[in-house]
Amino acid sequence: MASIWVESLGRSFEQALGLLATAVQDCPEELWEVPMWRVPVPGPEHPFLGADWIPVIDAALRDSLASQWVRRRSTPWSVAWHALETFDYDRTGEFGPWAPPPPFSGHPHWRDLTSLPVAWSRSEMLAYVEYCRLQARETLAGMTDEKASTPLPRAHRYRGQPYAWILTGLVGHTTEHAAQIRQFITAAGMAPDMQGGPTASDR
Repeated sequence: MASIWVESLGRSFEQALGLLATAVQDCPEELWEVPMWRVPVPGPEHPFLGADWIPVIDAALRDSLASQWVRRRSTPWSVAWHALETFDYDRTGEFGPWAPPPPFSGHPHWRDLTSLPVAWSRSEMLAYVEYCRLQARETLAGMTDEKASTPLPRAHRYRGQPYAWILTGLVGHTTEHAAQIRQFITAAGMAPDMQGGPTASDR
């Protein structure tokens, strides 16, 4: 039988992913690729890498990638992608090999956001949500206090912190980005109808 904290975390994961899924589902197509807030132009220190992981040094290409970063970074599809990739990766704690599911595999958000030919679709993002649900349940099914207190390995950005800290932090991170998308589509005058689809609200 799972401990009460593991059971509680599982319920919180379900709620956070549910909020994100609903926000993605309710986001109309006309807002899917629209920036939700202004993104500053990346400075020269910002790393842009090619598909071969080699830094992009050509000035014209860097300018093009920087412009694409500004256009895409705060869009609903980009924010949802970031939230899910973070959830999926941090769930593993870097204790073993990790790769997101197709079609996201081989396309890390921070590297390929600027070079992806087209935005991921809502259906692809919703499928990723369901994948994360299943993976989270599997992770928590084998959770023990000993494993939860294990320090994160050096390869993780939060190296040395207990595994439980990064797991519990995923609830707030996922919920925050779901709320950003929800606030954006609400402010744009879109609200979910009784079937869960977007409709224009009365003005």
